[in-house]
Amino acid sequence: MIPVPWPDISAVVFDVDGTLYDPRPVRRRMTLALLRHVLRRPWQWRLPLELQRFRREREALAEEGAHGIARLQFERPAAALGIEVDRMEELVREWMLTRPLPAVAAAAYPGLADVFDALRASGRRVAVWSDYPAEEKLAALGLRAEVVVSATDPEVDRLKPDPRGLEVALARLGASAEHCLLVGDRDERDGEAARRAGVEWRLKVRETRGDPRGFVDYDELLCGLE
Repeated sequence: MIPVPWPDISAVVFDVDGTLYDPRPVRRRMTLALLRHVLRRPWQWRLPLELQRFRREREALAEEGAHGIARLQFERPAAALGIEVDRMEELVREWMLTRPLPAVAAAAYPGLADVFDALRASGRRVAVWSDYPAEEKLAALGLRAEVVVSATDPEVDRLKPDPRGLEVALARLGASAEHCLLVGDRDERDGEAARRAGVEWRLKVRETRGDPRGFVDYDELLCGLE
């Protein structure tokens, strides 16, 4: 990995899903929970399809650079499925935001609290920027950030790779783009947002595979931090 130019960095903005925890065991655990739920309630057999449609429509909104996503993310899949918008929102809140929290906590990457503490001890500020509401996930992970920004915040209203959320995080931190580091896990979302905003970035990966901005272990990311 290309070393982070720490002397130039005053603020670090983290993505959440896939960056602060491993999503693979979370997906497995939630798939099993969803299967058990449907087997006990066969009249709800459409539930997996409804959640899948929500994810698909949200990805489409990101690719379109759509505005008004706080409502559109529920209206589009609800219309396609022929269900009430409020019902769609309720399903997402339960199955994608609330029920996964214990699994998220169990899948946390090791040593993250120490990473956040080390950054603060060095005088750098820490923020979180996620396409989903992140406060509850941060609490489940035992982490604290000075600034937490979600794509659905009224002043953001953009999904990645639009850099609007990153710009809002920087404004709240009082930091400039040239003195910020973004840590994410998807080059096509986090990396692209960083490029558009003129921000340095690194990607949490399972294997570097020659990616010059990819790191496997957080100790590698902090190398050279003073």
